[in-house]
Amino acid sequence: MDERQQAKRSRFPRLSAVVSFRRRLFMSFLFIAIPIIAGVLVIALVIVQTSSRRIILQSQATELERVAAQFESIFNDTENVSREIIYNSEVQQFMEEAADENVYPEDAEISYYINGLILNRDYIGSVVLTSPDRTLFSTENAFTDLSAYQNITEKWWYPQLTASTAPSLWFAYSRLSAAMYESQQNNEIPNQINTPMLARTIYSTEDYQSILGYLMIYLDDEYIAQMWQDLAWGQTTNIYLFDENGDLLLFSSLLPDYSNIFGSVEAKDTDQVFRYDRNLYALSSTDLNLNNWTLYMLTPYNEINGSARIMMWILLAIIAAIVLALFILSRYSASSISKPIVRLSNMMDSYHGAEPDEPSLEPELYEKRPDEIGRMYRSYEQLEDRMNRLIQDIYVKNLEKKDAELALLQSQINPHFLYNTLDSINWMALANDQEEISSMITALSDTFRLSLMKSSSHFIEMKQEVDYIQSYLVLQKFRYADRLSYEFDLPEIPPELYILRFILQPVVENALKHGIDKLPGGGKILIRIRVGAQVTIYVINDGANINLKKMNRLLVYDPMESDILNFKKEGYGVQNIYRRIKIICGDEYGLSYYTEGEQTVCRIILPVKESLE
Repeated sequence: MDERQQAKRSRFPRLSAVVSFRRRLFMSFLFIAIPIIAGVLVIALVIVQTSSRRIILQSQATELERVAAQFESIFNDTENVSREIIYNSEVQQFMEEAADENVYPEDAEISYYINGLILNRDYIGSVVLTSPDRTLFSTENAFTDLSAYQNITEKWWYPQLTASTAPSLWFAYSRLSAAMYESQQNNEIPNQINTPMLARTIYSTEDYQSILGYLMIYLDDEYIAQMWQDLAWGQTTNIYLFDENGDLLLFSSLLPDYSNIFGSVEAKDTDQVFRYDRNLYALSSTDLNLNNWTLYMLTPYNEINGSARIMMWILLAIIAAIVLALFILSRYSASSISKPIVRLSNMMDSYHGAEPDEPSLEPELYEKRPDEIGRMYRSYEQLEDRMNRLIQDIYVKNLEKKDAELALLQSQINPHFLYNTLDSINWMALANDQEEISSMITALSDTFRLSLMKSSSHFIEMKQEVDYIQSYLVLQKFRYADRLSYEFDLPEIPPELYILRFILQPVVENALKHGIDKLPGGGKILIRIRVGAQVTIYVINDGANINLKKMNRLLVYDPMESDILNFKKEGYGVQNIYRRIKIICGDEYGLSYYTEGEQTVCRIILPVKESLE
């Protein structure tokens, strides 16, 4: 195999890497955009659904108000007609003659008057006048269910009429109460079911106490049925009219009956869209300005949400168009972004003899580019030059000697260089009145100085450990600002008191991460140290959301039986401190977590050690 073939083979992994980079870049665009689009889609669907339901309920309420106005007009006019009839002088004379003579008086004039009165009122089906013991006049044929006196006295509503002192009463043959079943048992004829009827007592106008008889005005079934058919809302809309007692007076019986669905709704006085047996229904209600009656309208939601469905489809079409445009734009962006990187990769391949992927390379284009690609190219050129010089030096000089010199240089790295640099930055900050930056640099310098302090002992002076954690909290205060406050409750610490090195910082960091971070307004950390027969350190932070069961599982360790490096996946810092205390100080020492009110407490128990021996 010649060198050219080896170069081509060596280039294949790089080609696959370039292709993978372009694909990952393309997928990253999609992974960022798709959740955003999905969130926007969900929000838009919720908004469209909510607004469409509100619009549909408003439209249904408007339609219901129109129907209510029709009913109010019919009922009010019917009551006006009833008053005109009972207070008409001819009707009064007719009723008095019937009572006095105990015979049927001539009713031609009465017939002419009443028929003329209801001539243009198509909603009135029939009018019946009775004395207390017989039927005197009826616009119906004689001896029908409406006019035969025997039938009238057997109606379920007749006792209520004769016992009532109200000026007028409305009755209907369809009630969702015991009255409906009673009326059915009394063999009400089918074509009278769902028929509203106004009944009132006729008093003599001479004393307004003597009862001359009764007036019954029946509304026309066909007229009411035509009202249901003319309803321009839904295909199977149900309308229910309830009286002040909650009894059903009237409903659109010619349409599919949703009474069982209507009966399952609790808050009927609220316009709403509710679900019943996996189907949605729209319910609206309005009060009639008549006898405290209430009118309800119930419609299957799928019959009236056509515009909402159209809006949904339009929204989905827009989202699909956006997704398609995003897909195309992502491919174009990924290609345009990756192209200079691919060309730079090809150029880098040319440095070590590999055949470039593109025949024409123009390095001068990359040398003058001000962006990251140009800086990468120039850095790579510098790296190439430096590598070439190092390779020449390695060939010229003795390799072992250079390795030794390099090791010597590494061993002589002095942290004082870092301290001097931080001090210089601190002086520059003070010279420019940047006190906060100066405080941060000072705390950082103290933290490094204490953490890089060389010592072969596991212990450190307690004062140094306290100084270290104070510097650490100063740095954290710059990060959390007003969300963090801290306090130290310290005794007078003797200089010869030693504790384990670096045990407070992981615990404080844990309190910040799992306590202060979780509180919207931040919180406070209190570090309290007590020295007696033993050293007890308390790290107390606001927030009591710690999982104590989990912490107890993490703090299960026996130095005689456990593997030192066998750590659980979470809580590495706490486990490390706990095991160091057990191994170095003894099994009677350690740390534990508990809560007090709305605070979490970490208690660390250590021995009193007054020397490093």
